[in-house]
Amino acid sequence: MQAVGSTVGLSAMSYALASASRTVRELHAERALESSPELLERFGFGAVRVAESESPYELARRAAQRLITENDIDPLSIGAVIYGGAPSALSFVAPEDTIDHAMELCGPARFQYPGPRLQHDLGLLRASVIGLDQLACTTLFAAVRLARALCVSENVDRVLCVSSEFYPVAAGREAITNCTSDAACAVLVERDAPRNRVMSAVTVTKGYYWCADRMKDEVMASYFPTALHVIQQAVRNAGWSTTDVQWVVPHNVSRTSWEILLRLAGLPNARLWDDNIARIGHTLAGDNFINLRDALADGAIGPDERVLLFSYGYGAHWTALALET
Repeated sequence: MQAVGSTVGLSAMSYALASASRTVRELHAERALESSPELLERFGFGAVRVAESESPYELARRAAQRLITENDIDPLSIGAVIYGGAPSALSFVAPEDTIDHAMELCGPARFQYPGPRLQHDLGLLRASVIGLDQLACTTLFAAVRLARALCVSENVDRVLCVSSEFYPVAAGREAITNCTSDAACAVLVERDAPRNRVMSAVTVTKGYYWCADRMKDEVMASYFPTALHVIQQAVRNAGWSTTDVQWVVPHNVSRTSWEILLRLAGLPNARLWDDNIARIGHTLAGDNFINLRDALADGAIGPDERVLLFSYGYGAHWTALALET
């Protein structure tokens, strides 16, 4: 059984990482962590990328431009841009300057949006712009889901999905025992794509956990059973059995949590591509698509394989994509 709209796929992916790097021990010395470096290292984290001068928008533009250049994409062939990440004017300042510029959101600068600027800067003259918010680490999953709908219902040929996330200088570098990087990721969703076809997309939102920072214990209690439900639903909706999944491409959270989730999910033939957890940590919304690009580029994941992507985001959202490469 083939899922509806399964000819829509991810035809290209690219990303941009902040230029500076910190090990978890260096972050601990800078008082940027809540947990001990020993615990984070045990969970698989080694180093993360830290924006010192780059703004989130600079990273977003770099990722999107790289995607267009590397894949020889005609900018006029892109019919829509879906952008998510740092809000309004804060997209255009370096993390260390966010406190000084935060008050700008109370004035006209709140209407300075990165999506339209990206459309202008890259010459995407035929693309309309949609902004996504309130989805945290699942932003790009939602963007792909929306892009897929535009391709199917409005016959849009190509949709550029971009997310750029960062941690302001006063925010530390940890989110529920996960070490974070500043990064942007761009994904091109294409109608009649020859590869990385989206077979199913599933999202569950549990608004009860809307304030995850105050409800960490409750979130953790719900995390695994809800994740299991979403994964199983994505597999069923793709028309697969659990034995069909060959790869799981994760969000870069604790490797230990992924070992638990894979045991619960019962995917006997699935391998976890987790090389980037130690190298770059958790890039918030970009993880799965950065990992998929790298896994395809280095030949770990080949053509005609069945791949499952899963992520959780503050809000609280659990989401999964089933792809055939």
